Amino acid sequence: MENINSSDYFHDLDLFRTPSEMQSYFESKREEIISNKELNDLARLKTGRYKIFLEEFYLLYLFSRSKLVPIDAKVRVVIGNQSYDAIVQYSTGEIKRYEITEFIYGKSEYEDAVLINERGYSKMRIGDTRDLETKAMEYLEEVIRNANKKAIKNYERVSIIIVMNTHIHLDIWNLNTELFIRKAIDRIRQLPFNCNEVLLLIRNNDPIELIDSNIYKVL
Repeated sequence: MENINSSDYFHDLDLFRTPSEMQSYFESKREEIISNKELNDLARLKTGRYKIFLEEFYLLYLFSRSKLVPIDAKVRVVIGNQSYDAIVQYSTGEIKRYEITEFIYGKSEYEDAVLINERGYSKMRIGDTRDLETKAMEYLEEVIRNANKKAIKNYERVSIIIVMNTHIHLDIWNLNTELFIRKAIDRIRQLPFNCNEVLLLIRNNDPIELIDSNIYKVL
């Protein structure tokens, strides 16, 4: 797996692209990764730029297909240490900066990825006796805790996109997603953000064409 360097494979990851070009790039890389076990294993581990591709580029791609980004605008992920993850450049020359944040159970996700790569399946967490609603509410608390980390920082002239995955935490268990989203919005609105605006982007199993119904303006 060391033979495929993520910086080489994603050497053009941070170029400016139109929304349609974002889709073409994402789908092309996705097909390559799915069809190649070595690439698939690296992506599952989120090694190097695979992490940026999955946790930033993909989310920016989803956002770029919304009505908030004109079809003639250009967007790109910003790699490196700065106070924002993405730029949207409009045909007028105007530029907007976005910080994209999503809470992920990183440790357990990585442990599962290693096991899947090694033996084809992850471990069963038999000792976890929490009911599904309790798990969902604990996830919400983590989302709010993560959002608060952004709220206490200075993001002047930057917009924040908070991402919440309802598919794996609610939808597949037939829990009340609409109520969950309303609770999240109410809680996020109570945080002391210093930024241009706050958006909530919902990750679920909807097709990309429905992205506008999954983005909420919070502040």
